[in-house]
Amino acid sequence: MTPAALAFALALAAPPSDPAAITIRRASDGPASIGVGQVAYLSPDGEQAMGQIVLVEAPGYRTPVHVHHRTDESFYVLSGQLTLHVGGGALVLGPGDYVFIPRGTPHAQGNTGEEPTRLLLSVSSGDFIGFFHAREELVKTSPPGHPDYGPRMRALSDVYDVENLAAPPF
Repeated sequence: MTPAALAFALALAAPPSDPAAITIRRASDGPASIGVGQVAYLSPDGEQAMGQIVLVEAPGYRTPVHVHHRTDESFYVLSGQLTLHVGGGALVLGPGDYVFIPRGTPHAQGNTGEEPTRLLLSVSSGDFIGFFHAREELVKTSPPGHPDYGPRMRALSDVYDVENLAAPPF
């Protein structure tokens, strides 16, 4: 049997994929508020899935220097600018720029520009997307500026693989 014939036979023998496993997100589904921006969920939830969201960071938003021990992250800038602090220096990424941040890498990011930054964020494992679902719920009762916002965000960090190391560097 030729290699092509063998590949064809194996493809026929493979179980059919489950159409129910397909995920479609419509533009009309709209984003949800996370207090300092918005999030639109693209991928299915769960540890086995690669998590993908469209994240909108408001001007002035920035994270502390932090590390994920179990999560790889990548950002693709759709519009605006993303300032990334990694390795002791800052980089400004614009539309079309991409960065992959492997687990274990201390970093911080934020929007130092004057317009919202739209990002495609991909994470592996996908269960990290739960962090954004939890933030969505948090800002309903404790929006940024509320006295409980900071302590509740730190509590989420403990649950969702975010170890905060230092204050925002920019």
